[in-house]
Amino acid sequence: MTALWKLAAERRLLQGDTPAVLTSGMLQMIACLPGAAPPPAATFQRWLEDLVHSNKLQRVSKGVFLNRMGHRDASPAAAAQWVRSRSVVSLAWVLEQSGVMNNFGDTVTCVIPTDPSWPNPQISDRKTQAGTFRFFAMPAHLVDERAGALADIRDPRFDYPRTTNEKALLDWIYLGASKRSRMTRPPFDLDLQALNQARLRRLARNMNMLELLEQWQAEWHRFQEHPDVQDNMSTLLGQ
Repeated sequence: MTALWKLAAERRLLQGDTPAVLTSGMLQMIACLPGAAPPPAATFQRWLEDLVHSNKLQRVSKGVFLNRMGHRDASPAAAAQWVRSRSVVSLAWVLEQSGVMNNFGDTVTCVIPTDPSWPNPQISDRKTQAGTFRFFAMPAHLVDERAGALADIRDPRFDYPRTTNEKALLDWIYLGASKRSRMTRPPFDLDLQALNQARLRRLARNMNMLELLEQWQAEWHRFQEHPDVQDNMSTLLGQ
């Protein structure tokens, strides 16, 4: 007979208020029945492995899991902060997932805020069992609320740090223009009409990037007006 604690724990995992990302420590707490001793360590580990093998949990890295029971569609991006501390999901991943870019990649792109008084973050790619994460360093004042109001820099639809589309584009333009970054500039086949233009300019002013934005937008417009691009658009639209 299945132990009562397993049944209770799995019922808890099914509930929507249980986090989408769980650590081993959090799962141990879920596995403890009120007033009862915790399950033996070996029994608990076997239970974890059973949940992973049955796709009820998806392992991201050692001790970090996506809760597929209560959050079937949870994105690996939700685990970014557990993969590298202080990570904010941004750049290509955000623009791809929101349809501003036509192509879809499977690499979660993130920025990590830096400050001279903090240890330097690791910005090498990290391959996990849930996918690849790619990290780029940016000054903290361009990542946190010094860059703009929370409503401008963070997408409230997600319960993990993830930028708005406009902030994602500006982060990409900034890194593409930085000699210290390995990031190339954003491609010109983006749907700028899908962006909130007022928010974009507001953020650009706050980030002291208005000139950089306007330069990139001017090149974007020249690209859109190129005859080859116009011909391709006419073909796609069947004109």
